[in-house]
Amino acid sequence: MSADEMKARIDALLADIQQLPTLPSIATRVIRLATNPDVDIKALADEISRDSAITASLIKLSNSAYFRPSGRIRSVQEAIVTLGLNTVKDIILIIASKGILKVDLDAYKLNGLELWDHSLLVAEMSSRIARLKKIKTAADIAYTAGLLHDTGKVVLIHFFRKIHRQIAMEMDADPSLKFTNLEKKYLGYTNIEIGGKLLRIWNFPDELVEAVGLRDRPDQAVINPELCSVVHLANILVLSAGVGVDAGGLTESISPFAINTLKIKDAELHKLYEDVPEMIENIGDLRGI
Repeated sequence: MSADEMKARIDALLADIQQLPTLPSIATRVIRLATNPDVDIKALADEISRDSAITASLIKLSNSAYFRPSGRIRSVQEAIVTLGLNTVKDIILIIASKGILKVDLDAYKLNGLELWDHSLLVAEMSSRIARLKKIKTAADIAYTAGLLHDTGKVVLIHFFRKIHRQIAMEMDADPSLKFTNLEKKYLGYTNIEIGGKLLRIWNFPDELVEAVGLRDRPDQAVINPELCSVVHLANILVLSAGVGVDAGGLTESISPFAINTLKIKDAELHKLYEDVPEMIENIGDLRGI
């Protein structure tokens, strides 16, 4: 089957919402409401509380060492007041995305825990870079983009199984080949492009769609090049530390555009890389939800 034919099949899948991974609607609503300074906290808490599963997980995680609450949290409203709306948004997104990202991707040579660990670490790394470089975008937005940056793999895995041998053979013959270029060659899309398309289907804000869909090409970002550069660097740093390395290996190189955009120094990159073991320890409470 040609790349054009595969692309047409993928387009058909993306057009059929019933076949796609889905986030609970409360997750996308909270993401949008978190940016509204006039949001009614009680009304939002009441809406979240209607979902008993998310509420139970939210209260459990709100009391974990990772989020360091100042006191025991017993309700959604207490979580919002104690931790802040943006942190509660992050917790809900973690809960909602676990079912999508904690899955085995055999053709990508990733098991569910590896993908989940990688996603959590890229989220944490993105947040740290955003705070370190004091970018215009809030650290919690960077966290969201980092957490969801690999969602495209979950869609493409349905098609990748059939052609992963060709890609593997070509990469074995020439290790300098870029994995995403071979995806494009055989599927018509890269998993990164599909990730952006999936976030658009989920009605995420445009800057998040761009940050996920162009994280390998931050120089092409027009809405928020800083955010795209943050996710790009975070992903490479986590991969370089050996967490979440897939069938593509370490063929993606750091974009000079991202370095220049963030004005990040070699010493800062080195320190962030050295912080990965600490980050792995920190996400212990999140890994097992």
